[in-house]
Amino acid sequence: MAVLPQIQEDKWKSLRYFLGGIFFVLVLIEKSMGFDPKAAGNIFPKQGFRNLGKQTSIPKFAEPTDPFQTDGFEDDLNWEEEVFNHTYPPSSTKTQSKKIVDDTIPEITLPEDRFPGAGKRITAEPGYLPVYFLKFYGTGKNSQSQLVKLTREFPGGDPILFLFQELTKGPNTDEKTKGVLSALTKKVRLEPNYRLENGVLHLSVSEDLNYGGSIEILKDRLDQITFTYVGNFGIQGVVLYSNGERIRSLGSDGLSLPDVLAKSQRKVILF
Repeated sequence: MAVLPQIQEDKWKSLRYFLGGIFFVLVLIEKSMGFDPKAAGNIFPKQGFRNLGKQTSIPKFAEPTDPFQTDGFEDDLNWEEEVFNHTYPPSSTKTQSKKIVDDTIPEITLPEDRFPGAGKRITAEPGYLPVYFLKFYGTGKNSQSQLVKLTREFPGGDPILFLFQELTKGPNTDEKTKGVLSALTKKVRLEPNYRLENGVLHLSVSEDLNYGGSIEILKDRLDQITFTYVGNFGIQGVVLYSNGERIRSLGSDGLSLPDVLAKSQRKVILF
C-alpha cells in the first residue's frame, strides 16, 4: 500500500514541472510581445495576453501607410498646382521708364542751321544765262538721265529768281519734243529772300522739293540747281533751307546732303 502514495507524489511533481514549463513559455511569449517586467500588480499586467487576441489599435511598429492613399494627398497636389499656376501681380518696386523728352521744351535750331535771312540782291544786265535740264538716254533698265545745258534769254534784273523760275517752268515745247525734261516742277517755289555770302548762295525753298521722287530723281533736282547757279555771279556753292531750317536730307530714304552743294563729276550734254 505504500506504493500508491509514491505514485501520486510523482504525478504531482510531473504536473508541477509541466505547469512550470508552461509558465516559462508564457513568460517568454510576454517578453517577445512587449511585456513590461517593471509593471506593478499582478504578475500578468493589464496589457498581458491581450496581444494574443484581436487588436483594435495599430501598434507602434506597424508598417507606414502608402502616402498616395492618404486623404490629404489630393489636397497637397491641389496646393502645388495652385502655386505653379498662380499669376502673381508685378512687383511694385519695378522701375518705370522715365520720359526722356519733355514736350514743354521747344526744339532749338542751331545758328548754323537757321536761314541767315535776306541779303543784298544781285542785279545783272540783260543777256543769256545757262540753265540745266535732263534727258534720258538708253532704254529699259539701261536708261540713265544726263544733264543737258540750255540757255535762256535774261531780260535783266535779279538773275537768282529768274533762273529758279526757268527751272520750275521746265523745257519749252520744242525741247520737250526732243526728250528734254525737268525734275523740278512748278510746285517747288523759291522764297524771294536769299543771301550770297562768301561765295555761298543760301536759298529757301518750299517743302515740295522733298516730295514725289526716287533718290535718283532727288539727285537730279539737286544737280539742276547746283549746275545752274555755281560758276555764275561769284557763286561757289549752294545751301538749301526750308521753313527756316537747313535741309540735311531729302526723301523717305533719307538722301543726305553735304554742308554745301557743289558741282558733281557728272557728264553734261550741250544741247
